Amino acid sequence: MLVGFPYHPNSRSRAIRTLASPSRAQIGDLNIPIGEMKFPIGEMVGSEKHSEIERIVGRGNRRDVLHIDSAYRNRCACFFTRDPSDILAKRTELEALLRLRFFHPDDDWDRFVDFLKATEGA
Repeated sequence: MLVGFPYHPNSRSRAIRTLASPSRAQIGDLNIPIGEMKFPIGEMVGSEKHSEIERIVGRGNRRDVLHIDSAYRNRCACFFTRDPSDILAKRTELEALLRLRFFHPDDDWDRFVDFLKATEGA
C-alpha cells in the first residue's frame, strides 16, 4: 500500500489516498485542512526511534525527521525521496536502525524493483 505524508505541499498526490499518521507534528506542520484530518491530534506522537532518527538526520531537518518517523510508525517497507544530503546520504545508518529501505525514485529504480522481487510473497 502507498501512503502519503501530510507535511509538504508536494508530498501529497491525489493517486495516494492514504495518509500516514503524523509523528510529533504540530498543526502548522500539516499541509491538510483540519477537517480532513483522519487521526486524532493525540496520536501525533513520535516513535521510540524518533530521537535516534533526529540524531542521524539532524535536528535542523525537522520535517525530514517527521517524514521518516511517520514512515517507521506506519510500518512502511520503503521510502522514496529526492533528498540526497539529509536522507539518502544517511540511508545506510537509517536502514540499519529502522529496517526501512530508502530509494531515490529515479536513480534507485532498479534497486527498488529488486527489493520488490525479493520481498514478493514474504
